[in-house]
Amino acid sequence: MKDRIHGLRLNKRLMFGVRFFIEIKTIFAVIQLFYLSRGISTSQIIYLSLVWSIVTFVCDLPSSILADKFGRKKLLMIGIFFISISNIFLFLGHNFWQFVLFSVINAVGFSFATGADTALLYDSLKESGEEGSVRRVSGKYYSAASLPKIIMPLIGSLIAKNLLPWQFAVVIGIDFVGTIVAFVLAGFLTEPRIKEKVENSLGLLKDGFKLVFSDKTLLKFAFNKTFVFEAAFIYWRVYQVVLQNAHMPIIFLGLVYTAFQGIMFLTHWNTERVQKFMGPINFALIPQIVGLVGIVLSLVTSNLVVLFVSCVAIILVGTFRDPFFLTQMQARIPSFNRATATSTLNTIKNIMDLPLLLLVGYLASLNVNYVLATSGVLFAFSILFLRINRGDLASS
Repeated sequence: MKDRIHGLRLNKRLMFGVRFFIEIKTIFAVIQLFYLSRGISTSQIIYLSLVWSIVTFVCDLPSSILADKFGRKKLLMIGIFFISISNIFLFLGHNFWQFVLFSVINAVGFSFATGADTALLYDSLKESGEEGSVRRVSGKYYSAASLPKIIMPLIGSLIAKNLLPWQFAVVIGIDFVGTIVAFVLAGFLTEPRIKEKVENSLGLLKDGFKLVFSDKTLLKFAFNKTFVFEAAFIYWRVYQVVLQNAHMPIIFLGLVYTAFQGIMFLTHWNTERVQKFMGPINFALIPQIVGLVGIVLSLVTSNLVVLFVSCVAIILVGTFRDPFFLTQMQARIPSFNRATATSTLNTIKNIMDLPLLLLVGYLASLNVNYVLATSGVLFAFSILFLRINRGDLASS
């Protein structure tokens, strides 16, 4: 029993390592320029995101039902395997349809890994008697995604400064090695026990939907998180094009990641202090306002310093609030179908992706500023209609 509790408590450290190595992503500093160098247009870059969203939409719920039924560790490891393999297809891709194949494989891996990872972490804390530390641990878990991106994309921009094929191969290779290490670490995880069991997969799915759509507050949190994420996400899909059009040096594309991931790491690592300092309401609202202001500035100025700061701010707010939303949303979900309910919530984002990315892909073919304007509308909508109030908060 003591060994099992020790293993469960070790999970949070192992999960930190797993997330760290999955999220190295050296290629991210120049991914859009990599696509352009392989003959992909700005609109097609957006459509690759649409393909990715469709696949996650199709796979999210089935994969999470499997995670709840057969174990989160198994699904997490399978997900990491697919993510690892997708790097090979990214390296081999030279046309739109080959990159579609990369997006499909990567999305399958992401669907298997997400939902399973947070469910495994949360229930490990619950079984080991550390449930009260979920806010602190979730902040550190999310910080693991930021830590490697403080330096690795900068390294990627230095390696790929001339946008040569061999330079892209090196940065993709670094990311591939990271996923291999993550897979090995995941093998040492201890699977938490789930006290309540639903043997029927259809029952898991039914209960997951019933829970999500009967809880208006849970839905409100999901929509607020989704609108802000989507606003930042569609900007992220074109920001390298925007900055390159403004004649930003390649090295600064890497510095964008270094700056925002450095801030992200510090805020996630110290999320309890940050949330106490700002207050939960301001912690939810202020990033939305910052994102909207950043979009407005990006549309009205060509000053490189302002564009750089705005870029960092907009990308930052997309995931800045994740520990807060993890705590609030998971507190409303029972453990027996935690992964399924989490993926049901993710489905809201995936459904929203479909028409939004079709629209944004078309707008990108006309003028990239239309994409920025769409991002601004999403930020504004979340502020006006999806604001989190004090009465919405769960005790933590």
